[in-house]
Amino acid sequence: MTRIKAVAIVGLGAVMPDANSAPAFWENIKAKRYSIKDVPADRWSAEMYYHADPSMPDKTYSKIGSWVSNYPFEPLKWGILIPPSVLGNMDDSQKWSIAASREALMDYGYPERPLDPERVAVIFGNSLAGEKHYRTNLRIHIPQFTQALGELAAFQSL
Repeated sequence: MTRIKAVAIVGLGAVMPDANSAPAFWENIKAKRYSIKDVPADRWSAEMYYHADPSMPDKTYSKIGSWVSNYPFEPLKWGILIPPSVLGNMDDSQKWSIAASREALMDYGYPERPLDPERVAVIFGNSLAGEKHYRTNLRIHIPQFTQALGELAAFQSL
């Protein structure tokens, strides 16, 4: 029989569109701020992927959404040492997860207020696997693609 244990949420952190913290997000809600915008060109090409007809294969029929932009990720200022080579390859969602975790711990009162690391967890909410997941997948599969293309006569003649 599983024993149910109580859970307490003791700190909040968030990186959201038009809000770099949980309090800023709450202020946006109270102010009824509208954060839906056209897709930024640095996210994906609406010209390449958008089509108004939802039945078009391999297309999206929406080119709007909420986008986090210009987030000031400052790990060194926060005392978090991340090598520049790693920092340059981190997905934005990884950076935002670190920032939101830090904010949640600070909201709790850490480090002034002690905590038991055996009883603490940070839980993330994220959709679509981050912004660079497709690059990671491509990097993993590119040798197979290169080999398959290299075996095609049409590709060899390019």
